[in-house]
This record gives sequence, structure tokens and C-alpha cells, in this order.
Amino acid sequence: MTASTLTAPRLRLAVVATILALVGSVIAASAIGPAVARGVGPLPACRYDDLLTSPRGYDDWSTTLVDTILSLTPSYVPPDLVSVSEAGLAGDGRVRAIVIDDLRAVQQAAAAAGAAVGIESAYRSYAEQKQVFDAWVKQYGYTRALLTPARPGHSEHQLGVAIDFRSAATGSAGSGNFGDTAAGKWMATHGWEYGFVMSYPKGATALTCYASEPWHFRYIGRDLAAQVHASGATLRAYLWANFTTTVVPQPPNASGVPIILGPTPDPTPPASIPPSAFPTDEPPSATATPQASTSIDATVATPSPSSAADPIDPAVAAGALPPLVLIAAITFALIIGGGWLAARRRRPSADR
Repeated sequence: MTASTLTAPRLRLAVVATILALVGSVIAASAIGPAVARGVGPLPACRYDDLLTSPRGYDDWSTTLVDTILSLTPSYVPPDLVSVSEAGLAGDGRVRAIVIDDLRAVQQAAAAAGAAVGIESAYRSYAEQKQVFDAWVKQYGYTRALLTPARPGHSEHQLGVAIDFRSAATGSAGSGNFGDTAAGKWMATHGWEYGFVMSYPKGATALTCYASEPWHFRYIGRDLAAQVHASGATLRAYLWANFTTTVVPQPPNASGVPIILGPTPDPTPPASIPPSAFPTDEPPSATATPQASTSIDATVATPSPSSAADPIDPAVAAGALPPLVLIAAITFALIIGGGWLAARRRRPSADR
């Protein structure tokens, strides 16, 4: 038997060894998991931009960051939405199935404490969020609208894990005073124990980039909520520092428009009615009563619009698989193809 006869078997053996090495590296990478700190640089200052957030797979529901800079695609629709009625709460809406058990626990604990809660709003699609935002712009002006209902693609409601609570006793959150009700106080104190974190607390607009919303809570699971609570950080700051992998360019290279916080007069007359005059970020009523202007303002211009195209988000469709898996798959295909071609060229003749 000549040396050329052994070429093909040896090549096959090399291919198998390479494949095993690749599989081992993928398993090792999965076992290691994400690094403790993933954010690139300090928490970005508040501004308006349209950068795709990462991670953003459906399995990343607890760690996906959306804010005034980072967004989801219009095609992001959670696959497991169920009615909030399954948790026994009053109100309408849908949330991801993963939320139901702890939402039911909230309902039972709050009711036992004499602070029963209800649901004002839950999941909203990209299109529904656009309707909400456009309604605010029409009645209050673009400047004020930016501080309360998020632009479409930038809302936590699209994740299917954000809820606007209301007091079950009054049947609504009231005129922006949910935080002063028994239900609001109970949620502010105990919500995190059940996995719910207040996304936009009072006095943190410079960090959250939105006006205070004591009714808006996001479910991130009990373990992570306990970590966020213990850190004392806002949810946006914590997710950025520990999970977000999107590289956000800093000024002056950033394309977004900065938010200028302060008592700057609003040049748009309709915006003199603050969004905080209403209980939730639902479209405002045409019969709403004007209240005093808020001390937090923003001077902004319209950010560059997102592309009109709505392709299927690969990170969502694939469950945000690690890049190493894709690299391994491509390498595997190249090795197999190369081995097959080499074997054909060196196939032994019939007389061997």
C-alpha cells in the first residue's frame, strides 16, 4: 500500500479531529457565559438615536436594554404572549408567559396588604407604540412627548415584560399620582421582591432619560431584580454595565441629538401641559385638564428616522446565538467540503 493510499483516511481523521475541537470550543464558550461587565465605556448621556440594542434575542428578555438610544426592530414580537387575566389581575393586556407566576404573586401579596393593584397597560407592538407616541406629539408637541411615551422601537412595553400598574381600589392610576396610592407605595417598596423593578424612578431623569413614571415596572426575574435593588443603580445603568454589548459612539461622533436637561422654556405651546398630568403613557384624552409645567424639559430636534424596511431580525430569529457558533458552522462546512474534494482527487484506482 503506497503513501497516496493513506492520504484520504488520514484526511478524514484530521477532519474529525478538527470538528471535535470546534465543538469543544463552542461548549466551553457556552459554559463560561457572559462577562460580568459588558458595557463599552461609561453609561451614555441621554440623547436620541436609533442603534439596534444587543443582546435582543427573545431569550434575553431580562437583560435587553432599550432607551432613547438603543432600540428593537419593528419585527420584534415576543412569541409567548398571554393575557394578564391568567394572573388574576383586573385590567386588560398581554405579557410574556414567563411573567405570569410572579405577577400572580404580586397580586396576592398586594391584596393581602390592602394595596391591590390592577393593570393599566402591558405589551405594545411597534405599531401600537407609534400610535401612542404620535398622539402625544399631536396634543403636547414633540419635545414633551419625548420625555414620556418612548418612540416606537424604544419602549420596554415591546419586550412584553413591562407593565403600567394602577390601583385596583380606584380603578385607575389617577392623575399621575399612582406613587401616592397604597398600591403605588407597596409596588415601590416590594415590587423588586417579585422580580419587578421601577424603570423610571423620581429624580433620575438624567440617568433614565425619561420623566418619572411610578406606575411603570419591568419584570426581570427575582434574582436579577434583587441585584439591581442592592446596587442602588437605575435599571438602565445596571443593564448597560453588566449586559449590553452595543457599542454606542460618544459625542462628537454620535449621530443622535443630545437632551439638555433644565428649566428651558418649551417653545411649543401645546407642550406646556406636562405628560405627568396623566397616569400612563397611553394616548392623552382630548378633555384633559392643563396643569403646571414640569421643571424638567428637553431641547431636542427630530432624530434621524429609522429605515422603512422591516427585515426579520437575525438576532431574534436565531435566538441571538453566539458568533462563535456561526463561525464554527462555517468552518465545519469548509472543512467537510475540502475533505470531500481531496478524497475525490485521491481516490484509489480499481486495481488497488
